[in-house]
Amino acid sequence: MAVTETLPSSFRFNTNETVDVVFSKLLIANLFKDQTFKAGVTFTDKYNERGGQIYMRKLGKTAATVKDATAAGGMDLTHTETKDTLVLIQKKDHIYRSEKCYDLVESLRASGKSIDKVSEVIEEFKEGCQILWMSYLIATPAAASAVGIGGATRSANTTADTTLATLTASILADRKQIREKGGQADVLIINPDMENLFLASALTPGNAFIPETNEEMLKTGKIGRLYGLNVFSSNLIGGDNAGDAANCEYIIYDHDTFGLACDITGLRMVNAIDFFGSYAQIEGLCGGGVANPDLAIAKVIATE
Repeated sequence: MAVTETLPSSFRFNTNETVDVVFSKLLIANLFKDQTFKAGVTFTDKYNERGGQIYMRKLGKTAATVKDATAAGGMDLTHTETKDTLVLIQKKDHIYRSEKCYDLVESLRASGKSIDKVSEVIEEFKEGCQILWMSYLIATPAAASAVGIGGATRSANTTADTTLATLTASILADRKQIREKGGQADVLIINPDMENLFLASALTPGNAFIPETNEEMLKTGKIGRLYGLNVFSSNLIGGDNAGDAANCEYIIYDHDTFGLACDITGLRMVNAIDFFGSYAQIEGLCGGGVANPDLAIAKVIATE
């Protein structure tokens, strides 16, 4: 059995032994992505049902008819048909972590980290879920006649914001669009660059952004409120993320329209049969997306 350790490029062995080499028992903590998505706050789990495919009924809307009651046939009724549609959430994404824990490594490592692999595997799994769920939110919107679920509508504004004034104007325009569709946005997720714009001008007179206390930011990721919106900062968008996530400045939406259907199917330590040790394992099955794209807008800036 070969156990490898990655050494920094600056690590050097002396040609002649002059000192003992000792590995510290202290460990440098891993850094994980933000835990942005919380049930009932930034998404809803009310669509989740037992089953691999979940059909939701999206109620249609037809206009009420107004007629001149004094005209011929003015008291007759005009009949319409329902315009309900079905939206499908498929639990099709199998997400898991499985790691080997060698008994020999556990007995020889001074740090004792091997015995705590389950907690680390759980944190890695949670980060993977957050990244997956963000991909649902900023996926390509579903077509009007599609049965399957998609992501948020794209903002008409694709110009990068460099000032708080232009950023706020863009958010207000998208908020207005959601209101005009009959919705009420209550969540705004911004990337770290946009967070800097908010916090740098948080105390500017006339600024409508109301920052939260540091303690609240640490507990929930919520950095404040803006025009009735709960504002969350997330490193799941912007920065070194991939695709549209990297170019996304913010997402504004009604949290009830963003549904996640996820089942955590197992967490266990399993005795291995092909080596002395065990597997630390966790797995789940997920699906999700935006039930009504009119109620969610993502601003993705244009790239050259």
